Amino acid sequence: MSTEHARIIVFLSCILAAGVGGYVLKRLGWAKAEWAPPLMSAAIIGCDAPIALLAVWHLAIHTDVWKVPLAAALAAVATSLAGLAIGRRLRLPPRDLAVFGLQSGMGNVGYTLGGALCFALWGIQGLALEQLFCLMWPFYAFLFCFPIARHYGQQSADAGRDPRPSALRYAAGVLWRSLTDLRSLPLYMVTLGLGMNLRNFTPPQAIRRWHVLDALMVLGIFLQFGAVGLSVEARRLPALWKPALATAALKFLLSPALMLATAAALGLSGLPLSVCVLLAAMPTALYSILMANLFGLNRDLANATFILTHAVCLGLVLAAILVWGAGGLRALVGG
Repeated sequence: MSTEHARIIVFLSCILAAGVGGYVLKRLGWAKAEWAPPLMSAAIIGCDAPIALLAVWHLAIHTDVWKVPLAAALAAVATSLAGLAIGRRLRLPPRDLAVFGLQSGMGNVGYTLGGALCFALWGIQGLALEQLFCLMWPFYAFLFCFPIARHYGQQSADAGRDPRPSALRYAAGVLWRSLTDLRSLPLYMVTLGLGMNLRNFTPPQAIRRWHVLDALMVLGIFLQFGAVGLSVEARRLPALWKPALATAALKFLLSPALMLATAAALGLSGLPLSVCVLLAAMPTALYSILMANLFGLNRDLANATFILTHAVCLGLVLAAILVWGAGGLRALVGG
């Protein structure tokens, strides 16, 4: 078995085991749903941050890398706006509309899926480009997604509440709180890794020899998907399959199509293009579930869409591996 096959199988097995394990432990009464937020925070600080540093430190810098986060941001915003427009045509209530629209653009592009696949298919260079792709995430999430989520959450709230600040003022406040939060450490680790890369500091060989990145990614997957399993209420999900399926269509069809158009306009090619297209086709993000909880949106719809899109994605990946192998999977995304 090749290293590519082994990595993909290990990562996908960990995702399934963590998600199912978290849910089963909660059902047995051995774990609590309240444990999910601290588990996710621990993964961000203890796993996301060092992965960001080590991956970008190994990146082979070339002139087009700046286009990767720009293409990521443009495609994500365009997909979310299209999703919101379609949701309005479907006359979804505000709590559902925000989830439907924003989840179509918010993808699981981190190492919990997109980054793991990039690492398995293209090694550290693929993972490093994934980390650059994610540089846009704080700005897309906090300046675009959160104000929209808050707006629709307020529409569903009871009347008579105290006046809220403007969307711009709120977005600026949220961005500042995010950038000063310890859980924003990955953003600063990416910056540090990029600086060390540009100064030509050589990464220790032990990082590759001891498979440090593999170990950190497996640990982070267990923490984050285990937390998702703890938060799921399975009995509420079947009634929401129709809007979840519609979001899946946007995520897997519209999002990569818009990314291809954006990448063509920016002149991306080669490995950066392959990474961008693959990440644009990832299922909905873990962060979308957090967003639904924070702003009083339909968290059952968020969970249903998250589970459905991940089931579809993991099924397609496994089918590609069984039929074509990792090389065929890479060929599907132009690598």
